[in-house]
Amino acid sequence: MEDELRMDARDKSTIATSLKSSPISDFTESYASFNRVINSLQRKYIELKEEFSTQHEKLASANSKLLELSGRNLAANQFLDGLLNSVAVGVISIDQNGRITHFNPAASAILGIPVGEPLGREYRQIIPEGEPANISAVQTMESGSEIDSVEKMITLADGTILHLSVSTSLMRDREGNAVGAVEVLHDLTRIKRMEREIARLNTLAALGEMAATIAHEVRNPLSGIAGFASLLERDLKRKDPKRKLVAKIIAGVDNLNNTVSTLLNYTRFDEINRTPVDYYSFLSDTVAQFKSDNPELIDKNRIELTDIMPRNKAESEPMIDAMLFRQIFFNIFKNAIEASEQDTNIAVLCRTLSRQDAVERFADRVLFGPNETLLETLIKDDGPGIPAENIEKIFSPFFTTRREGNGLGLAVAAKIVRAHGGEIMAESREGKGSTFRLLLPVKLASEIREHR
Repeated sequence: MEDELRMDARDKSTIATSLKSSPISDFTESYASFNRVINSLQRKYIELKEEFSTQHEKLASANSKLLELSGRNLAANQFLDGLLNSVAVGVISIDQNGRITHFNPAASAILGIPVGEPLGREYRQIIPEGEPANISAVQTMESGSEIDSVEKMITLADGTILHLSVSTSLMRDREGNAVGAVEVLHDLTRIKRMEREIARLNTLAALGEMAATIAHEVRNPLSGIAGFASLLERDLKRKDPKRKLVAKIIAGVDNLNNTVSTLLNYTRFDEINRTPVDYYSFLSDTVAQFKSDNPELIDKNRIELTDIMPRNKAESEPMIDAMLFRQIFFNIFKNAIEASEQDTNIAVLCRTLSRQDAVERFADRVLFGPNETLLETLIKDDGPGIPAENIEKIFSPFFTTRREGNGLGLAVAAKIVRAHGGEIMAESREGKGSTFRLLLPVKLASEIREHR
């Protein structure tokens, strides 16, 4: 029995050993190993899938935040662009290399440069240098010194002279490093014109105070003289030769009173009520009214409005006080007729100058902006002319070459024109007549259409 059991054990061991070394055993072992690898891969796949799901959720959340931030950034940029495009001051920004990165519409309007033209180009190639020359964003970028409201005068390519207030500052990144500079421009050209006009008005105000004092001191004794002269004239007989002397005293008193009144009128500041005026029609009405009011002057003299329409009708509607401006022409007409001892022909012409013509000829005499040109009126006569030495004096108060004149007619005309921001000039040759030139700043037609 024991032998049989020992035999069975040996057989089983032999069978087992045989099985272990057989192909089936190898396959079984390989299959079991393969299953273990598959199970391991499945676990890794599940872990990776869970990790992917987690990372995907994080990425989706990050993308959502990024989209939100991008939207906010886009809105902020659009708001900033809208703000810079709508402000009335010029804004120019440059990068570290001095190239223009932003140029807003106000800067375009001030400098007369199309908005998109300067972008990406060097500042020094586009923007006029001006005086002083070191006031610019480029200078701030190079030196690191910022500028606060410094006045600068520049001359544009077409010759226009601009007075600007310039401020600059550095642009920095989060680390505080300078990455560019920004320049802010305020156009002071109109303000300079106003300052000049205010200075003139202050002079007139001082003269007015003096004139009022003189009028008070002169009129009181004049009233007494006139009163006593009237009493003396009453007591003298009609045929008494002394009555002629008394009449001269009374006439002299009246002349002095008229001179004092005229002086007070000249120094008084008249409020200007400006309205848009169809200038050619205004000139036609002015000529007709002068003829109607002064038939004795027109009897042997002729005043005609030459039919020359302005270059663009939209540019022939200046903002003027028609009542005050009519006085200019009345004074010039009357002065031309009275200065001539014979029949006088007077021609009135008006035209709108091209901007280039206005800049080239009159930029040094009249201040006007880059969106303006000049409306020119010529009043020509064929009278005796004005001596060369008197041309510069004729617009001065009390200058006259006539005994009966007070020398304030042309001075009043110049006062009114300059109060409108314009200028008046005279050209003459003795024996060849005279020409008076009135210049008024007017908006270019394109600017008028945009504002309408």
